[in-house]
Amino acid sequence: MYTLLLDNDGVSDIPRRLRNFDIDIFQQDPRQLANFPNITGNLCYHQTSSAGNETYLYNCTAPVVGRYIRLIVRLSNINYLHVCEIEVLVSGSRFEESYFNKKANTQLTETPLDTLVVNSQNDCLQECLGRRSSTYCTAFNWVTSSRSCQLFSVNPFLDLTGKLTSVVGTHFYSEYNLLL
Repeated sequence: MYTLLLDNDGVSDIPRRLRNFDIDIFQQDPRQLANFPNITGNLCYHQTSSAGNETYLYNCTAPVVGRYIRLIVRLSNINYLHVCEIEVLVSGSRFEESYFNKKANTQLTETPLDTLVVNSQNDCLQECLGRRSSTYCTAFNWVTSSRSCQLFSVNPFLDLTGKLTSVVGTHFYSEYNLLL
């Protein structure tokens, strides 16, 4: 995530109450964590002054990876928070994708961790990135004809050329593998 669009457009004095707040980002649902609500996420943005009756773009001080946002008002005597709309703007996967090397018309012949049907190569990339911390997904085959996404956990620093075969319409992506 890199930007949060907050529409604080109200017709009363309620919007001016939105001040001294933090925008926290979490990779998992913070409500499911044992120490919720006394937990701090990755801070995206801190605002001290009143937001006012407008629409604002709050840019994270640095790009933050996460799936859940929390807008929390600190040191306030209000009992509720009222905003009209919050929209989260995320960066594309181009930054992450640059760390995956593509070998066109090539397939890794090992047994995949998982095989999924997804809409695009980008969705396959996102599946792999989402599983890096749990199953250590470091590579995938993208089969264009069937939209099959085959996920693998391979050592990206090993030479995999002996495990690759030529298959038209299948593309192999490997994280950080400079040997391809």
